[in-house]
Parts: sequence; C-alpha cells; structure tokens
Amino acid sequence: MGALLLGILLAQADLYEQGTALLRAGRVAEAEKAFRAHLAAKPGHVEARANLGAVLARKEDYAGAIEQYGRALRLAPQLKVLHLNLGLAYFKARQWEEAIREFSRYLAAAPGQRQAMQLQALALMEVERYGEAARAFEGLMPGDVTVQLGLATAYLRSERVAEAQKILGPLLERGDSAEVLLTVGQALMAEDRGEEALAAFLKARGIDAKLPTLGLHIGSVYWKKKEFVRAIAEWREELKQHPENAEAKFTLGAGLAQSGGDKIEAERLLRATLRQKPRHAKANYQLAKLVWQSRKSGEAAVCLERAVAADRDYREAYYLMGTVYTGLGRKAEAARAFAEVKRLSAKELSTQQDLFSEQR
Repeated sequence: MGALLLGILLAQADLYEQGTALLRAGRVAEAEKAFRAHLAAKPGHVEARANLGAVLARKEDYAGAIEQYGRALRLAPQLKVLHLNLGLAYFKARQWEEAIREFSRYLAAAPGQRQAMQLQALALMEVERYGEAARAFEGLMPGDVTVQLGLATAYLRSERVAEAQKILGPLLERGDSAEVLLTVGQALMAEDRGEEALAAFLKARGIDAKLPTLGLHIGSVYWKKKEFVRAIAEWREELKQHPENAEAKFTLGAGLAQSGGDKIEAERLLRATLRQKPRHAKANYQLAKLVWQSRKSGEAAVCLERAVAADRDYREAYYLMGTVYTGLGRKAEAARAFAEVKRLSAKELSTQQDLFSEQR
C-alpha cells in the first residue's frame, strides 16, 4: 500500500474517532464537522452516518436526524436499533404516526424493550388512540409512577374512569413525594381538573418548595383561571429559582406578552429562550407576534418560518405568517401560508367529526 493511500485511510479513521470522542464529550458542533468530513470520503460508513444522526438530534435538528438515520437504515437494514433512534427523532419532531411505526418495527425485533414500549404508548396518546395506548401501558405494569399515570390518563380518555381512579387515588393519598405529586397534578391538568391539580401542586410545594417546574405548573393553573397577576408572580419566582431554565424564560415572556405586561422584558425573555432553544416553536411564534405588532419587522417572518419548521401543524403560526407576508408584499407566500391554515382547519374538523361519529 502506498504511503499516500495509507495516510488518507488513517486520516479518515482519525476523523471518525475524533467525531465519536467529541460527541461523547458533548462538543456537538465539532463532532458534526468531523463526521461530515469523514462521510464526504466514506458515504457508506453506517456507524458514522448513525452518529451524525445522533449529533443532529442533540442539536434538535430532527429533520436532519431523521434523514441520516433513514440513510443508515437503507445501508444496513439489519441494524434494528436504528428504528429506535429514528422513532425517537420522529417523536421529538411530533410526527407521531411515523414514530409509532418505527417503534413497532424495533419492538418486532426486540419485544419487551421498555423504552420503546413507553415511547410508543405516549405517541399513541398524542394521536388519540387511547385504547391502544392503554394496552401499551398495561404491558409495562407494574411500572414506575410515570407508567401508572400514563395508564390512568389513557383510561380517563377512554372513559374508563373507575379504573383510572384506582391508580390515581393511592398516588394522591400517599403524597410522600413531591415528584409524584407534581406528575399527578400534571395528569389532572391534562383532564381539565384544575382545582385538584392545584391541590396536588401545593402539597408538593409543602414537601419541596424548590422542585423544578413546580412554579410553572402552579402558574398555569392560575392562568387558566384568568388570575394573570398570580400566574406571572409564580413564573417570576420559578425563573428566580432556576435562572437557566429555558422553559421558565419562555413561559414568563409569553405570559407578559399576552397579558399586556412589559413588552420589552417579554421580548428579552423570548430572545433568551431562543438562544438556548432556537427551534422552540412557541417562543418563535410569540416573538414574531411581538416584533410584528411593535415595528412590523421582517424578522417576524423568519421567526414564523422557524416555528412551522419545528411544528408542521402550528395553525396559528401559519395564520400569522400569512398576515406578515401580506404586510411585506410577499403575496404568493402569503397565499401558501393561508392554504396551510385552511388545510389544518379542515383536518381538525374531520377529526372532530370522526370523534362524534364514533360516539353515535
């Protein structure tokens, strides 16, 4: 073997090893560069392509991760674990049906794998296939509190109230764990049982006043009750206790923007959220509303494009996008955005009609 060829092969190997080490060290941007450079020379290297998918997933570029995992699977369909990775990327991208399909393919090769079973159950909940979700959660029992709550929620939404109460009752009565009470409260909130949820959250606060996200959930109860001042106060305290929490920044920023609070502070908080999570669909949408209302800036269009890239079913974002494009004189793009609003509205109406048909 010639010295030049040997050097090239060693360099390629080095790039792959470097990328792997950088990924383990959490140096995601550098890892991406190493894997891309390696794949430019060896596009058929399955492990490198799968690792690039993992890098993109870490960056919350789920569309890119889906592409890379899919290419890796086409190169090596025998690597069934890639179906789990692909399913998780679809799950994070909120593409529920695709996630369910990939988890099913993985479980066919690895039956009983609990992570895939639980993720599949959660995805089934999102597409309102509650009976299937309940069966999936039942397959995980006896499970931890998240499994128990998932099963209880699936029962509630399948109108199997008595079975749900058998699970929820003991968890509420036990009440010895702030984390458990927080999770129970979230399940109650999902069922619009706000007062019971608030009682669970406040009981959790009595055990651990600094439990992360607790103030966000208490504030959400007050917000639904239209007690906006109390909600904002809860969110401020949450951010004070956990100043690096992106969701606390977003929630307070969005709350200020929607309740007529300090718009300058709201914009600052939303921008801070997006520095941490640039693909945060709701933060992009709320910032777009603010900048468009205050100064009719073209930045609003950029934010909205990011919002719908992260959530393809974000009807409100498409509507505002159409309005913004119209204001900017971009008529063809406005028409496409309004067409998406019409499509999503028809999809929602169809879902409601299907639901009513099932009840007859």
